[in-house]
Amino acid sequence: MAEIVVGISGASGIVLGHRTIQVLTALGHRVHLILSRAALFTAQEEMGSDFATPERFVSALLPEQRDRLTLHKIGDFSASIASGCYPVDGMAIIPCSMGTLAAVAMGLSDNLLRRAADVTLKERRRLVIVPRETPLSEIHLDNMLRLTRMGGIIVPPMPAWYTKPRSLRDVEDFVVGRVLDLLGIDAKLYPRWGVEELPHSNYV
Repeated sequence: MAEIVVGISGASGIVLGHRTIQVLTALGHRVHLILSRAALFTAQEEMGSDFATPERFVSALLPEQRDRLTLHKIGDFSASIASGCYPVDGMAIIPCSMGTLAAVAMGLSDNLLRRAADVTLKERRRLVIVPRETPLSEIHLDNMLRLTRMGGIIVPPMPAWYTKPRSLRDVEDFVVGRVLDLLGIDAKLYPRWGVEELPHSNYV
């Protein structure tokens, strides 16, 4: 099983981060979760007050899923994932605000989420970033290009209509599924091109 760091920053689309940890833990993978303060504010706005604290954010997971999740405080630089000597298989920042994107691109490790991303890059591990902003300015695009040249993978949350989504969850699962693909995890959340039937997910 893989061990994945999931960072959730304050951009819109918090449900994508929540779905990512839900699917990873349901599949038996271990997750290190970091929520920024702005992410919790956005979670409350987009998902309701039941998601307004780190503990509430993960409370919907089944007990066995929570056993596979380590919740880290944003300011805890003593956390295992703050060091490159702690082995993980990769990291996703989903969603990623433009502030977090810029900080990671510039090597500004002023909280644990950004430090973990910095570690991921320097250790040559997979860093998948799901930026949420539109339209994109030249500054945003420059930062994405800078991160791509460092080895980061930029995955804008763009739906694929060839999957014939029947619900918003199907659209979300396509984005999450592509992110997990890039981390080397086949969650079977969406149909591959040329596959007729969609294996709709039953993950809790």
